[in-house]
Amino acid sequence: MSELGCSTISFRHRTLSEALAAISRLGMTGVDLGGLPGVCEHFPVERGRDVELAEVVEAVETFRVEVWALNVDPGALNDPGLDERTLVSRGHELAAHARRLGAALIVPCGAPARTPFVDEAADLARTARGLRVLSSVAAGHGVRLLVEAPHHHRFCHGLERLRALLELVPADVAGLVYDVSHVVAGGVDEVALAAELAERIEHVHLRDAVPGEINRSIGRGAADFAGVVDALRERGYAGRYVLELETHDVAEHDREAVAESSRDAISALLRA
Repeated sequence: MSELGCSTISFRHRTLSEALAAISRLGMTGVDLGGLPGVCEHFPVERGRDVELAEVVEAVETFRVEVWALNVDPGALNDPGLDERTLVSRGHELAAHARRLGAALIVPCGAPARTPFVDEAADLARTARGLRVLSSVAAGHGVRLLVEAPHHHRFCHGLERLRALLELVPADVAGLVYDVSHVVAGGVDEVALAAELAERIEHVHLRDAVPGEINRSIGRGAADFAGVVDALRERGYAGRYVLELETHDVAEHDREAVAESSRDAISALLRA
């Protein structure tokens, strides 16, 4: 049976230790660590903070969790202002940390904006080049690179850009993180797309959504999670599923209870 874990982004308003404690209370031992500026800074956003990195390792060891992935942003890959030397340097730092934690490295599919810096073709090509650079660097550390796409709030937000990016970035360069909420928010059939991309998908993020809005708790949106799980399972996917409950419809004091409900709902699908 596929494993079910939880991203620390689900408890982004808490300290890392508080987030890991909540995840442990849910009975989960697999986590994604969030290190996205302005979203979740459980993994040090400012690179090179040795003291904070030591605190991350200590917290992971204290709560006996396995870090499945570091979800980080090395810079907008479609930005001409991000030069290759800087990207290589950042990639080495992040990949070294990922290796220390035994984790994969998740990066976004471009800037947090849909408008190209130059034009669509040029920005896609630059994004693909950036992923190839990061992939090579990560591989040197024994770390697998994953890209999260589509992303409702990033450059590769829709089907056309997603498909174009995957044409430029084969599976040996980067695996695919499939976030159900971003697909639903874009008005795309999440079951059909899961079936289409199953051979590329290596990691699944779970949160509910409605067209235009990604921040719903599971069961409070339009996502067909049963259909997604069935579509992936029928095509041989036996990988991990991760609750990434960065939701805006839950009071903070109710967050653990709602996460527990989400855990139970998805666990039942995975056991079916």
